[in-house]
Amino acid sequence: MENTKVDTKTNVEVEKREIDTEVILQYREYEVNMDDVTARVKAHYLAKGHKADSIENMQIYVKPEDFTAYYVINDGVVGKVNLF
Repeated sequence: MENTKVDTKTNVEVEKREIDTEVILQYREYEVNMDDVTARVKAHYLAKGHKADSIENMQIYVKPEDFTAYYVINDGVVGKVNLF
């Protein structure tokens, strides 16, 4: 039943399903898959000596004009990775 929920308006069970989504950033003649950017951020974080299971939250700020993705992990660890 974890893929179902009850619609509060109709009291009818509604199946909730995941949809495969791919987000691509295009800027000038460049493009990058945002899942790849997220993977690069995690790899950069791990390369700094942190452990993967220590990630509680992560924000990624994409600035295509700088060709950079800036990140904040666990409200304190900051860094940046190249977008392209």
